[in-house]
Amino acid sequence: MRTVGELGQTRRDMLRFGGAGLALAAAGGAVPRLAANTYGLKANPRGNARNVVYYEVSGAISHIESFDFKESAGMPKDLDIRKVRDNLYLSHRLFPRLEKQIGKFAIIRSMLSHEEVHFRGQYYVQTGRQLNLAFAREIPALGSVMAYELEKRRRPQDTFPSYMSFNLDKAFPGALSTGFLHPRYSVVDINPDSATKGMSLSDKAVALLEERWRLLKALRDSEKDKVAKLGREMSGYTDFYDTAHKLLSDSRWPAAFQISPQDRERYGAGPVATSCILARNVLAQDAGTHYIHICHPGWDHHVQIWDKKAASNHYTLCDEFDPALASFIEDLAATPSKTDPSKTLLDETLVVVMSEFGRTPFDLNNMAGRDHYNKCFPALFAGAGVKAGSIHGATDKDGAKCLDPGWNRKEQPRIENIAATMFSALGIDWSREIKNTPSGRAFPYVDPLGPHGFIPIDDITSIYG
Repeated sequence: MRTVGELGQTRRDMLRFGGAGLALAAAGGAVPRLAANTYGLKANPRGNARNVVYYEVSGAISHIESFDFKESAGMPKDLDIRKVRDNLYLSHRLFPRLEKQIGKFAIIRSMLSHEEVHFRGQYYVQTGRQLNLAFAREIPALGSVMAYELEKRRRPQDTFPSYMSFNLDKAFPGALSTGFLHPRYSVVDINPDSATKGMSLSDKAVALLEERWRLLKALRDSEKDKVAKLGREMSGYTDFYDTAHKLLSDSRWPAAFQISPQDRERYGAGPVATSCILARNVLAQDAGTHYIHICHPGWDHHVQIWDKKAASNHYTLCDEFDPALASFIEDLAATPSKTDPSKTLLDETLVVVMSEFGRTPFDLNNMAGRDHYNKCFPALFAGAGVKAGSIHGATDKDGAKCLDPGWNRKEQPRIENIAATMFSALGIDWSREIKNTPSGRAFPYVDPLGPHGFIPIDDITSIYG
């Protein structure tokens, strides 16, 4: 338990754990006004999930040695490839735990990215659109748009932020800001290495916190007219401190950061394992968080991708990925929903697992690695009514060319369609747009203007069967 003397440190911890998105919030900004829809497009949100979790395999896993297995000259001999079911082969060496949970997933093997470098690709993943430096300052992260839309659904007992992330500071762009949206819709990004070192207060510390909060409130009330003139930056910090106060006063917050020895044994000991355990705990508390972004960095192996002597390689990353993701899915499927006892957390949570692109097929490069490849790569979906065990889309014998897009369009699905699918699951009309942005340029939730003209922005309904 925290002592009175540690109260100041706890407050600093809150700023360190959750301040990244707020600190990056753009100055100025508009009060959003929604138009009917984007370019006359129609959307029919499914509303099949209360929560969405995006697991970012940051840096790009080799798709031909994972979820779109293809024989290759560069493939190591010890992968122990096993047939899981028709058209699905997995490496037992890399995915022994996930092999038992993979039947809960729908897999699309035909994803296409507009980007082929990490910073731009990971920005694309976080925002659902290509990077445009002229407007980047005002563009919010997808999670912030979701938090904005979900604000009206928040209950009086909801103290946790609508949008949380774990380890996102390790992504190339970091945790992106709210853009022109108010900072109250910012991400609270949790550093998994620091988060479990103590998040609760003793009774004396709570009493001191409440006394200081009373004094701060009296000071705010006396200065409210002056503070109101200082703009959204000051109101953003006010909202942030309000959130911090509610969290530190809520017993569910420290409870969400408890990790048992049994959890460590099943999930693993590293940051990604911690991230998955804490994401599970946050969802289980049902305290207001409905969009979670988990970042698993390090998958950029241009050199020695399968060299066990290398400091980092796909073996070591898969040894982190496999138990963490498998345990996360297993636990969501075994945890009853607090809002509907007839359902599990997995029933009401859409889990999306994907890199920003794939890695080059065929043989290894001249440094025994695989480079960036955006022409086709897989995405995995679990929970919220997806057709478990289904596979959609197909590539050629090398995993280099898409043969079947795997949905109701002739074009390959893109990250815009992943964004639409997540919005749809939460019951959000992704065809909406915000008109009065600082630049005067309309902001569609999902942008239909691709690099070569209009692209379809449908949600990917084929994953539901």
